[in-house]
Amino acid sequence: MKKNYLLILTVLLSSSFAFSQSATEIAKNAIQSTVSIVALDNTSQPLGFGSGFIIEDELIATNVHVIEGSSSAYVLVNGQEKKYKIDGYLSIDKSNDLVILKVSGLKHKSMILNKGNIPEIGEKIYAIGNPKGFNGTFSEGIISGIRNFDKNQVLQITAPISPGSSGGPVVNLKGEVVGVAFATYSEGQNLNFAIPVEYLSALMNNLGVLTPVSTVKKPLKSTKTNVIKPNIKEGVIIRNLAWGCSHEFSFNFSIKNNLPVSVSGIKVLILVYDNTGVIVNYYEDTYFSGYRKDNGIKPFLAKTIECNHTIFMDSFKKGYVLKARILDFTLEDE
Repeated sequence: MKKNYLLILTVLLSSSFAFSQSATEIAKNAIQSTVSIVALDNTSQPLGFGSGFIIEDELIATNVHVIEGSSSAYVLVNGQEKKYKIDGYLSIDKSNDLVILKVSGLKHKSMILNKGNIPEIGEKIYAIGNPKGFNGTFSEGIISGIRNFDKNQVLQITAPISPGSSGGPVVNLKGEVVGVAFATYSEGQNLNFAIPVEYLSALMNNLGVLTPVSTVKKPLKSTKTNVIKPNIKEGVIIRNLAWGCSHEFSFNFSIKNNLPVSVSGIKVLILVYDNTGVIVNYYEDTYFSGYRKDNGIKPFLAKTIECNHTIFMDSFKKGYVLKARILDFTLEDE
């Protein structure tokens, strides 16, 4: 009799975990389906970046604020250099900060959307995104709350969300999408938020006519303070990074502020990649500590710097690749 009970118990336990995956398996599958989105201005210069994920062939989901105010945009699949132009959007829900984009030729593994099972507080989840340009970042957390804002719900999660993570998937232990990362509460610690997948599923059932992303305008600036602020730190970018002009072994770049407010203390990270794509050196510094914008005009900020010759000389001679990231900055006024 005891053997029968043990057999039944073993079967039940096996069934309950049959559909769960290890964190390694979830990461491997989810990172393949998560993409970087680069929004461009009317001169085809980057405005900012975010994340998205493939939900069907040629369809990706992301936040509205990732493409807001752009003239065009393109997609990069993690681990690839090829750029896929975004044709436009097929469905949009501004109240929930969700949009479905059409990307011709993008045919990679799709993510499965969770159906019918609302995540519970305490449930383990994983967030996948490209924070500060670190593509394919995978982080663990739990559902720490389910909050009501206006007429809709949001998921409060402990998995970190940083600039560039906006629009990335939040998945459960089965690897199914339960939410879309969209915001972090700037005045608290580890208070991050995702949009429940049910709102995305509703968009999937309401695909419409292809519309250019340039029609998604930024809302007028308001003096009202939102409870949850979108990731505003995606608005400062680095352009024209290249090896030396002023000196044989120097590098230079420019910084552009696309935000409607002044910024200062811009922390920049320069990375040096060898010919195999491995990071071999880095340089970090802070710029514009005392900057103020003039007459309310969004400025083009420029700065040329020289590297440490003894560290970067060899990299310059070998033709290694330079890449740059904005790590942080301070808003001067709102």
